[in-house]
Amino acid sequence: MSNTMSALRRKISVANDLRSVVRTMKSVAASNIGQYESSVRALVDYNRTVELGLSVCLRSPKRNVRPEKKSAVVGAIVFGSDQGLIGQFNEVVADYAAKRLKEISRRLPSASPANLKVWAVGARVHLHLANLGMPMRGVFNLPGSVATITRSFKN
Repeated sequence: MSNTMSALRRKISVANDLRSVVRTMKSVAASNIGQYESSVRALVDYNRTVELGLSVCLRSPKRNVRPEKKSAVVGAIVFGSDQGLIGQFNEVVADYAAKRLKEISRRLPSASPANLKVWAVGARVHLHLANLGMPMRGVFNLPGSVATITRSFKN
């Protein structure tokens, strides 16, 4: 009987330890929720800022559908990701962008590789585009956290 009592005491002790671990995990999860909600709010503002910036950059005073005959410039901004655990996302994006840019350049009679302007958003996609022979004009680093969103694009 004493053997059974000690086994029951051990089981109760283990259950109490497990309950303590679960309570701690719940507390950590609850504290992280506030950070995640803050991140989502910041990303909404970040997305709006990026969209407004792109609309200003891509706005042109001339709305010519056809490029000028003397020189056609083909430009692209390729967005990648510097986050891990996303598989071959950057490779797929870079391959697609390179393929499309080559198709577009072939359709324009006066386009040349010198008139191709490619910017990358993210170091990983920049590397893949450069390895594919794309003439890179620049790279914009992606922020690593909510706090670095505005610092990343001040250059």
